[in-house]
Amino acid sequence: MAKNAWTRPAGADGYVPIVMLRQRMAAMYGQRWSALFPDEAAVIAWQDEAAAFLYAQGVKWIWMRSALDRLRAGLKAESMPPSLGELAAMCRPEADYAQTFAEAQSKAHAPDALAADWSSPAVYWAAYDFGLSSIRCATWRGVNKVRWIECLAKRLEGHCPAIPERAPEKVYTRGNPEVAKSAMAGLRAQLG
Repeated sequence: MAKNAWTRPAGADGYVPIVMLRQRMAAMYGQRWSALFPDEAAVIAWQDEAAAFLYAQGVKWIWMRSALDRLRAGLKAESMPPSLGELAAMCRPEADYAQTFAEAQSKAHAPDALAADWSSPAVYWAAYDFGLSSIRCATWRGVNKVRWIECLAKRLEGHCPAIPERAPEKVYTRGNPEVAKSAMAGLRAQLG
């Protein structure tokens, strides 16, 4: 069984993500947050449940940091802390997975996928991860749907390099006419 990343030390300073989440929520919501936990046992129970829930939902800490930054930006004096479900929903990278799948399919059919006008590098690299030749004949259901969502979510959560430059087209120029004449003369001599 995989270990829950929410309860394991991470980063250079060894912080535990679920503890950091609780501390950030306490800092943002103050007394409204503290009132939810009458004692230390309630805090530990919340941390355990929150870590299990977020892990089961596939929420990453990097997504949570962005959601917390958005919460802080919209914080008002009367704001109430979000539930775990609301918090998890805020964390998912926003993307229309079906639309991006259709885009990737159509761009993969282009004669040169690198030259196609992709909506973002994340969509290009997700298509690359999925397999440009595989996505051409894939359908938006079942295993392919799950695989596409995983590929795109992975690219949305991290840094995506730019789409590679198109390979330069070869420019054919005529050779030296003297060399061509000499070669033709050599061929004529061989043929008789």
